[in-house]
Amino acid sequence: MHSGGLSILLFVIFSLFTGALFKMFMRNSRIPYTIVLLLVGILVGATHQFGLFGHDSLIGSMATQVGHIDPHLILFLFLPTLIFESAYSMEPHLFFRILPQIALLAILGLIFSMVLTAFAVHWLLSWGMGAALLFGALISATDPVSVVALLKEKSSRKRLETLIEGESLLNDGTAIVFFSLFYGFALGTTTEFNALSVVGEFVWVVLGGLFMGVAIGWIVLWIIGRIINQPLIEITFSIVAAYLSFILAESLHVSGVVALVSLALMFSTVGRTRVSPEISHFLHQFWEMMTYVANTLIFLIVGVVIITHASFDSVELWIILGALYILLTLIRALSVLALMPILKHIGVGITYQKATVLVWGGLRGAVSLSLALSLAQDSNMPESLREQILFLTAGVVFLTMVINGSTMEWLLHLLEFDKLPEAKEASVEKAQIELNAQMQSYLKSVLNNPFFNTLKIDSLQKFIMTKNAKAEFSMHSTLQQEEDDVAFIRRLLEIERSDYWRQFEAGHIGRSAAFTLSRSVEQALDNAPLIAPRHSLDESFKVPTHPKWLTNLPLMGNSMHNWLFSYLSLSYDVARGFVEAQEEMRLHVASLEPDKKSGEYIERQIDENCAKAFAFIEHINKEYPNLIENLQTKSAHRLLLNHKRSLIWKMQHDGVLEEAEAQRLIDDIETQMLKMREEQ
Repeated sequence: MHSGGLSILLFVIFSLFTGALFKMFMRNSRIPYTIVLLLVGILVGATHQFGLFGHDSLIGSMATQVGHIDPHLILFLFLPTLIFESAYSMEPHLFFRILPQIALLAILGLIFSMVLTAFAVHWLLSWGMGAALLFGALISATDPVSVVALLKEKSSRKRLETLIEGESLLNDGTAIVFFSLFYGFALGTTTEFNALSVVGEFVWVVLGGLFMGVAIGWIVLWIIGRIINQPLIEITFSIVAAYLSFILAESLHVSGVVALVSLALMFSTVGRTRVSPEISHFLHQFWEMMTYVANTLIFLIVGVVIITHASFDSVELWIILGALYILLTLIRALSVLALMPILKHIGVGITYQKATVLVWGGLRGAVSLSLALSLAQDSNMPESLREQILFLTAGVVFLTMVINGSTMEWLLHLLEFDKLPEAKEASVEKAQIELNAQMQSYLKSVLNNPFFNTLKIDSLQKFIMTKNAKAEFSMHSTLQQEEDDVAFIRRLLEIERSDYWRQFEAGHIGRSAAFTLSRSVEQALDNAPLIAPRHSLDESFKVPTHPKWLTNLPLMGNSMHNWLFSYLSLSYDVARGFVEAQEEMRLHVASLEPDKKSGEYIERQIDENCAKAFAFIEHINKEYPNLIENLQTKSAHRLLLNHKRSLIWKMQHDGVLEEAEAQRLIDDIETQMLKMREEQ
């Protein structure tokens, strides 16, 4: 018999290789590749059951080990990765705006679905209400990964994407909480059902998880904020934080999922200015890779476990599975429809077209399977019940992913969600025209190169022209001016927000200024977007009006001077970054404006913003002439350090400096940068 460790290692290698192959070949397939992996896992398990591998062989040992894997290991190994990455990749500002809708669907919607599902399986299978509620909890957790991916690919509706993904995140937590609460009820160890105590327990579990995630997030981000540009350390801390928050929360009997979501939101908000800007993109890529590995492994494992523990010889159970799939779809529709009167008037609202996507996008996935697996190997439950729960859960996951997942693209086309709104389309076409103009200029410079002097410009036009880009916007001539202007302003505000993080990464502004300015854009994007006036920055551009004689007092004077310098330093950073971003926006006005009148109006608003910032700078220069030089010196010092570091990186890349030599110089620079950061 081969060792279990070697068997598991072989399975991981086999899983990653198989997953990569199917991911490559199914790139354009409508069916999620995870479903194919589930089928491969079932095939491996079935082949092993027939003894084709030989029970003493390495492959046979692998199938045996995987088939009897501890289900709690699946939850604790894979769930932190899946939940953290999903929450971390969301846009936090949009998530908080839609949170009322998300919470309504994830709590009341899930309870509604759970109860109706419990009655459905109680009627279909004559289960006790405890077991029925337990199954209703685990099967109501949604997993719309493929749906969200399709929306990102085919459309540009971030609100709908965030609503679907946010509901999935929080209803995972709700489902696990109710699963735990109904477990004893299903086993018969809990005989009395008190709705008030269940609600109280639920509130405690959720709030406890929230506190756990926020507390660990603050501690870890405080540590990360004390280091600069050390990707291995910073990414390691993010892994430790994710797993530690989940394990500690579950061990204290509070929600590990809520802890993970709150932790991830800490990383995507506060962490945006704590994690070194040089590795922010790499951190996202790392967690995307972790999620891919987790999904690949979990669906193959589930396939093997299903064959090991489930029974497939009951025709009646197959019929019940088909009926259950239809009932679950109807229940999902009823739960969303029942909440529509409220959903339409909270958050960002919702239309019936979007509600249709929400219903059909309620796929089941990894969480439901993990919870079913935890029951499949629980000797405290009757064997027949365990087999039925595992079979039905796997069947529902398979059917929702294959049927709903593969037809979602058709539904998006039917609802006209597979294309941009007309106003956004007009904005994109303007950008395409600008892109073509720049490519024409670049092409001429290429043809001046002696290595391309035999080519004619006409022969290369087809390689640079962007499809559907026209010189005029005749197809959009009937668009409402208001829709055009809103899309235009939103595009400019997104440019402004991106520029703040670019400035932060380049060292032009500090992390507090970047956070303040980014928040001002998010508030400007709320409801009707506006460029000016930017009232959210009024406090930053307000000069302190305390009596100047206070700064001359022996003890208080020094403290007042330090506070004033800190306050004005941030305000100065904000003003400088604000002006730079306004000028960056101005560069894009001509290429994105729907018409000259709108462009001129935005130019005036940009001038108003710049005038406000310059007036503040002029005022503090007049009121505090001694401080302004220190402020400018500090800002210039940060700029010079960042530029010097980038030059050293370039010299290393060009071979002028060896890695060790460059690193010594960079370490000295980053020590100075860290000292400056601690003084902020």
